[in-house]
Amino acid sequence: MDYLKVFIMSTLPVVELRGGLPLGISLGLAVWEAFLCSYLGNIVIIPPFLWVLERLEKFIAKNRVTAPFYQIMLRKAVKKKELFARYGKYALFIFVAVPLPTTGAWTACVAARFFRIPSRQAFAIISLGVLAAGLIMLAMTWFVIGFSLG
Repeated sequence: MDYLKVFIMSTLPVVELRGGLPLGISLGLAVWEAFLCSYLGNIVIIPPFLWVLERLEKFIAKNRVTAPFYQIMLRKAVKKKELFARYGKYALFIFVAVPLPTTGAWTACVAARFFRIPSRQAFAIISLGVLAAGLIMLAMTWFVIGFSLG
């Protein structure tokens, strides 16, 4: 059941792997189990969300329920436009790899759509970024746990 908690927590926007990994470790999962559950939970949303964005972008942007959330993610992506123009697809990787709130897979999908990166490439880049963010979060979690125990 703890695996499912970590997996589901990692699929949520904003929380993603950044919350799922520490949750898994705090629930007593082995580090590799917590990492794997949170990583898979975080990347499982990428293909369906890219698919939805491609087909429903105009509707999502104008619908009164979804527009505010979409606009927040779009503004975040627009701020990185210069970075993307300069560094290309590497900017998307860096954007996701830095484990800060709203720089995860969900927002990266919006950025990939905004910059018109093909879905297969976007999936690969975002997945690698989530992996890098996960490794950073793992190091930070070990540091905090070691510091608090120590």
